[in-house]
Amino acid sequence: MKKIFTFGIAVCIALPAFLQPTQPAAPIACNTGACTPATSETCTGASTVVTSFTGATLRAGTANSVNAVYSFYNIATISGQQINATVTIEGTSNVSMTGGNFSIDDDGATDQSNVSIASFFAPRITPNSNLTTADRRGYVQFNIRFYISDGTAGEQYPGDYTTPPVGGLLGLNYIHYDIDGSTEGTNGWFRETGVVANVTGLSVNGDVSTELVQYNYTDGVNWRGFAGSVCERTGVSRCSQVAAAATYATPQTSIVVRMGYDYNYTNSNFNSQPTRQYGSRFGCFSFPQQVSLPVTLKSFTANRVNTNVQLKWETATEQNNNGFAIERNMNGSWEQVAYIPSQAANGNSSSELSYQYSDPNNSRSITQYRIRQVDMDNKFKYTETRSVKGIDQKGGVIIFPNPSHDGKINMVFDEKNQVRDITVVDMSGRAVKQIRSATNNSIVIDNLTSGMYTVRIYVPATGEQTVEKIVVNKR
Repeated sequence: MKKIFTFGIAVCIALPAFLQPTQPAAPIACNTGACTPATSETCTGASTVVTSFTGATLRAGTANSVNAVYSFYNIATISGQQINATVTIEGTSNVSMTGGNFSIDDDGATDQSNVSIASFFAPRITPNSNLTTADRRGYVQFNIRFYISDGTAGEQYPGDYTTPPVGGLLGLNYIHYDIDGSTEGTNGWFRETGVVANVTGLSVNGDVSTELVQYNYTDGVNWRGFAGSVCERTGVSRCSQVAAAATYATPQTSIVVRMGYDYNYTNSNFNSQPTRQYGSRFGCFSFPQQVSLPVTLKSFTANRVNTNVQLKWETATEQNNNGFAIERNMNGSWEQVAYIPSQAANGNSSSELSYQYSDPNNSRSITQYRIRQVDMDNKFKYTETRSVKGIDQKGGVIIFPNPSHDGKINMVFDEKNQVRDITVVDMSGRAVKQIRSATNNSIVIDNLTSGMYTVRIYVPATGEQTVEKIVVNKR
C-alpha cells in the first residue's frame, strides 16, 4: 500500500508495550507488475461465509490505546445464526497510536482496482518515531473474538456479545493481504509483516507465486507468518504475490494476530513516520456441530399494494415450530395483527415452505412489521424489521429517524424489488458503510457515530441514483 508520510517530532506515549520482535529474513526478488488472484479467497467444501467488518465502535478503554475494545456487529450469518465480533488492542511494539494516522479499521480503504474493501478489517499503523539510521520493527497485537447473537431484537452490545459459538468456528480462514513494502537506499527497506499466534492445527500458507518470506519467532508465544516484499503496490493489494492465509483445522472462538513493519537501514533513511495500510478478512468457516435451529428463515418481505401490505416469508427448515405472529408498529408501539400456524406436519419440515399475509393498512406514514416465530414450547424469536411507506408516500426513499439519536437509521424504498447499492459517506468523503440490498424494500443501517452523512443509492439495472442527507446526534 502506498505510504502516508507525516513529519515532525515523534510523540512519546506511556502505553504498555511488548519488546521489539526478531528480525525477519531479507526480502526476495519481486515484480510489482505481477498479480494473480489469491486462491485463498476461494472456499472449499460447503462453506462460503465471508465476514464484513464495518462500523467499529469503542466499547471499553480509551480509543486507540492498549486494552481498547471495539465491537463489530453482524459480521456474518452461519446457518441462520448471526455472528458478532470484538477486537481488542492487546499490545504494541514501536507503534504510535496518537494523531490521525492510526486507525483501528479504515472503512474507506480500497484494493488495487480502487474497489472498496470496507468489509475488510483494515487498520492503519505508524512507527512511533522517525525512521532514520537505526533498524526498527514494530506491530500492533489484536485479539479478535467471535460471538453468536442471542437473538434479542435491538439488544446489540453488550447483550449480543456474551455467548461464544459453542465449540468454536470450524475451518476458520484468516487472509492477510497487501504484505508489501518499498526499498530505501541501497539494500534497505520498509515493509509490512503479518503473523498469527500458533495453535493446534494451524497452517500458514502463501501462494506458489509468493513474494513473501517466512517469518516465525517466539517471545513467550510461538508466532507464524510472513514478512513482505519491497515492491510497492497500489491500494490494499489482493494479489496472491503479497497475500497469506492462516487456516485453522481446529475450531476457534478467537484468534490473535500481529500486524507490523520491518525497517532496515543502509545508506538512506525516511526521517519520517510512514503509515502503512493493512487489510484482512475471514472466511470459509462453519459451526463444528450444526445446531438445529427451530426455523431457518430464507426471506421476509413487506410491500404495499394500494390499501394493503403484502407480507411474504419463506422457511428452509422448521423444527418444533408452532407458527408465526405478525406484529406491526404504526404509532410507536407494537401490536399483534394475525397469527399464522405452521404448515409443517407436527411443526417439523426439511423442505422449503412459503407463507403470506395481507394486512389492511391505509396509514399515511411509515409502518413497521416483524414476525415472531413461536416454538411448541412457547419460546420465540423475532425476524428483522421491515418497513413500508404510507399510502400517500410515493417513489424515492424515506429515511427515518432523521436526525437519529442512537446511530441507527431505517431506509424505506419504493415498492420495486430491485438491487440497490447503498453508500453512506461522512463529511470527510470517507465511505463508512457500503451495502447491497438485493430485493428488500427496507433496510436498517446502524453503528453510525455522531455527525452529518450523505447517503447515495444507486440502482445498477436502471442507472437511477438518489442522494439524501442525514444527521446522527447521539444522546
